[in-house]
Amino acid sequence: MRLKIDGNGLRVPSEYKPRYRTRKGDIATNVLGVCDRNLNFTYVLPGWEGSAADGRVLRDAVVRRNGLKIPEGNYYLCDGGYTNGKGFLSPYRGYRYWLRDWQGDNPPPRCREELFNMKHARARNVIERAFGLLKGRWGILRSSSWYSVKVHNRIISACCLIHNYIRREMDVDPLDMDMEEQVENQPEHIDVVESSEEWTTWRDELAQSMWNARSNQ
Repeated sequence: MRLKIDGNGLRVPSEYKPRYRTRKGDIATNVLGVCDRNLNFTYVLPGWEGSAADGRVLRDAVVRRNGLKIPEGNYYLCDGGYTNGKGFLSPYRGYRYWLRDWQGDNPPPRCREELFNMKHARARNVIERAFGLLKGRWGILRSSSWYSVKVHNRIISACCLIHNYIRREMDVDPLDMDMEEQVENQPEHIDVVESSEEWTTWRDELAQSMWNARSNQ
């Protein structure tokens, strides 16, 4: 599963603008989105102010009664804005990560951390595509909304639901041709978001195994 928080433009009264102002200076809400490998959204939490930190939004999603469920033994791929802990696998900070860093004349991975980040970015790119399809499909999500925050959030949720319906019912999505297998959830779930030495060690071992496999080719 892939996880991402994306900004969505919004018009709010002047006194509320500081709460909704993102690091880029835009007035927006944060939308926490999770998708599977079929580009279907499996969880969406709209409504948090644009100034809210990603980790804060994620923790809220996890503790909600009907919130984000992380099956035991599984994990979500997250970007570097999240802690690397049980249920959430983030890339190494301080190393190249984004797909553009590996394209063109850029050199190939030079250490296990870079190799891990490259593979992580390629796998996690599904959520970037999912949000790209969502905004490409619905023009109302590409511009600031004149509706109240409550209505605005419902519009986002409705767009995600219809997006999933289109993905499920159409043999070929006109906005995207790639279809992959679904991933089924397990019954037991993780209910905390925190850093973990055990999880960091496991990431190091995973990165080392990738590096060893590449060296042996």
